[in-house]
Amino acid sequence: MSYIVKIWSNDTLKKELVFEADNDIQAIQMASAATPDNCRSTYEIINKEDIPCQWEKEPMDQKKVDQVEV
Repeated sequence: MSYIVKIWSNDTLKKELVFEADNDIQAIQMASAATPDNCRSTYEIINKEDIPCQWEKEPMDQKKVDQVEV
């Protein structure tokens, strides 16, 4: 399953992380490990396809390249 973790310092959102975990217990452990001291985090199950990749600048151009390589 895909999860999103939101890391908060006071009432300010500091970071969002998207990751895969096999179950909720593993997700809680991963969220806890990613949370710095003096911060809190929340996590929820997400549909990974609904969140665009932050590193993809031009997803359509990448699809065209993938089609050409096949």
